[in-house]
Amino acid sequence: MNLRKYLLTGFLAAMLFLGGFYAGHFLELGGEASLLSPFSEQGVDKELPLRQYTIENLAKRRYQPSSIVVERVLEETDSYTSYLFSYTSLNKKISGQLNVPNELLTSSVNEPTPAVLMLRGYVPEENYTTGAGTRNAAAYFAENGYLTIAPDFLGHGESDPEPSDVWEARFIKPINVIELITSLKANPTLNIPTVTAKITADTEHLNIWAHSNGGQIALTTLEILGESIPTTLWAPVTSPFPYSVLYYSDENEDEGRDARAWVAQFEQEYDGREFSITQHLDRLTGPILLHHGTLDEAAPLSWSDEFVDKIEVENQRRAKETEAQLPPIEITYHTYSGTDHNMQPNWNTVVQRDLSFFNQFLEN
Repeated sequence: MNLRKYLLTGFLAAMLFLGGFYAGHFLELGGEASLLSPFSEQGVDKELPLRQYTIENLAKRRYQPSSIVVERVLEETDSYTSYLFSYTSLNKKISGQLNVPNELLTSSVNEPTPAVLMLRGYVPEENYTTGAGTRNAAAYFAENGYLTIAPDFLGHGESDPEPSDVWEARFIKPINVIELITSLKANPTLNIPTVTAKITADTEHLNIWAHSNGGQIALTTLEILGESIPTTLWAPVTSPFPYSVLYYSDENEDEGRDARAWVAQFEQEYDGREFSITQHLDRLTGPILLHHGTLDEAAPLSWSDEFVDKIEVENQRRAKETEAQLPPIEITYHTYSGTDHNMQPNWNTVVQRDLSFFNQFLEN
């Protein structure tokens, strides 16, 4: 199984199971049963409940902070200590890995420390352990003085299960990220068991690192917030939704027939453009550092090429507007010859560029 197929096998398996099931039963049930939301929120369209997750509606949503609980040590190294942490989003527990530079654990000075929010790509649930998909990059940033915060997402690690509706499970991830950011801003000082030093995240210098599908989550988050957060993207999924889902389905035995049927059913009731990052670039801010390898089999290099072209068009539009709401999107794009989805063999160059990118904003 090649890397492209491996990355989204789990997602497609769930989607195709639902697609096969509802192909026979969806019309029979009138279409509503498969799309009901478990959240009973005021103002949710009961006939089209997934509309609450359009980017426009998520931009209007109120996000709730929670306490961040540091539960136990996961690993101790010479440079940093990893902890299991958890927080609450949408009334569900989400676990993750927190890396703290060791020099902070013994310091008597409580100075806010810059932080990197780490958003991973797809990892099969059966192979997943807390920190998978972010561990190596997080270690590098922690060794260089940053707090790193990597949520597991629902259904992974010690988090609560994710929603059974595959679309909802996808659409709520930016909510989970924003509520983590909201929680950090509300509770920047982290209480770590057995540690007397106070560890405080500098939320004025919060950064985002994202890989693969984590890039799609990061960009959706930025568009919802409309805020400037320095963000680095490794081989991000930036193709339009729902094509980004259908792209992988040709490798299935039915060559994507069930997947197309399931997406077609979704689009009979919903406008997929309302959920697509490429349709909401007017809400995007920079600065962004984007990396992509020429030998990427999981997320084609052409996706990033086209995404950067679309940003250029958006920047041209903003330049023509006398009352543009946002400044031009700052983006730097690097391609790497002979490099795969995990940035090998140029991993060291890429992560060093990320560190330099984050460091340049510390003086601001």
